[in-house]
Amino acid sequence: LMGYQAGYYGYMWSEVLALDMLSAFGDNLNNPEVGQRYRQTILSQGSQKNAVQLVKDFLGREPDNKAFFSEITGQRVK
Repeated sequence: LMGYQAGYYGYMWSEVLALDMLSAFGDNLNNPEVGQRYRQTILSQGSQKNAVQLVKDFLGREPDNKAFFSEITGQRVK
């Protein structure tokens, strides 16, 4: 991949990870426990760990693409 394709590929993977992390909040985007976990496991770490490891630590599992496919097929509950 080169140029635009490489950039778009990276953008789409960031979308997959963002939606997977968003799914941790469930129906309550203002969930203080999940917000605090996000703050402690992602934001406070900076670049001390690999980004993929930070996501794994936050989710408590390997990232997956289920939330992304729910979003693009219109099945995600908003």
